[in-house]
Amino acid sequence: MRKRTISIAKTNSNAPATGASDAACGWATLATGVAISGFLLWRNHQPMDFNEYNLLNTALILFVPLVVILLLLRREASDFGMTPGDLKGGVIAALLLFVAFIPILLLFAPMDGPQEYYLNWLGEGSGSGSIRGLFFDGRHWSKGGTIEWARLAYHELTMAFYMFGWEWFYRGFLLFGLSRLLPIWGAVGVQTLLFAALHWGKPLPETLSSLPGGVLMALLALRYRSFLPCFLLHTLISAGFDAAVLYNHFYK
Repeated sequence: MRKRTISIAKTNSNAPATGASDAACGWATLATGVAISGFLLWRNHQPMDFNEYNLLNTALILFVPLVVILLLLRREASDFGMTPGDLKGGVIAALLLFVAFIPILLLFAPMDGPQEYYLNWLGEGSGSGSIRGLFFDGRHWSKGGTIEWARLAYHELTMAFYMFGWEWFYRGFLLFGLSRLLPIWGAVGVQTLLFAALHWGKPLPETLSSLPGGVLMALLALRYRSFLPCFLLHTLISAGFDAAVLYNHFYK
C-alpha cells in the first residue's frame, strides 16, 4: 500500500512565476498574522456587542489577508489554501471528526464556565438576543428566558461567516503562508500559538483545547490542501456546542 504524506507544493523562492518570492510571502504573512492577532487580543477584551465584535474581527481576519496577498504580494489566494483542494475527502474527514467531538461537547456544555459565557453571548445586551429574559442571580444564569428562533438563526449564520474568516486566517493565510518560510511543523506551531492566544479569556476547557485543536486543524488543512474542511468542522463544533448549552439550560 502506498504511504501517504502531508506536503505543500512550493514555488522557487528566487524565481516565482508571478508576484513576491516565497520568502517575502512568509515574512509578510508572519508580520500580518502577529499584528492582527496582537491587536485582536487587546481589542476583543474591550466592551463590544455581538455585531461589533463579529464585524471588526471578520474585517481583519478575512479581508486584510486578501488585500496583502492580492495587492501587496501579487500572488493568488489559492497559494494560501483558498482552494477546494480535496473537497470530498475533506468534507468526509470533517464530518467524522465532528462525530468524534460530540462526547467532548456534551461533557463541557453543562459546566458553569461555558454556560455563563455562551448564554451571555446568546442573550440580550451585548449578545445576539437569541434568548430573551435571562438574568444573573449571583452565581449562574437563571433557568428563565425564551429562545427567539429567528435571532438564533441569525446568530448561527453570523458565527458561520465568522468561522469562515477565522479558519481562512489561521489554517489558510497563516499556515500556508508561513510554510513558505518555515518548516511545516514551524508553520503549524506558530499559527497554533496565535490561535490559542485569541482564546484567552474564554472558558478554561476551550482555552486549553485550542492548542491540540490548532494542531489538528492544521493537519486537516495540510492533508486536504485547503482550509475549507477546517471551516466546516469548526462551524459544526460551534453550532453543536451552542445546541448543547441551550439543551442543558432549558431541559436539564
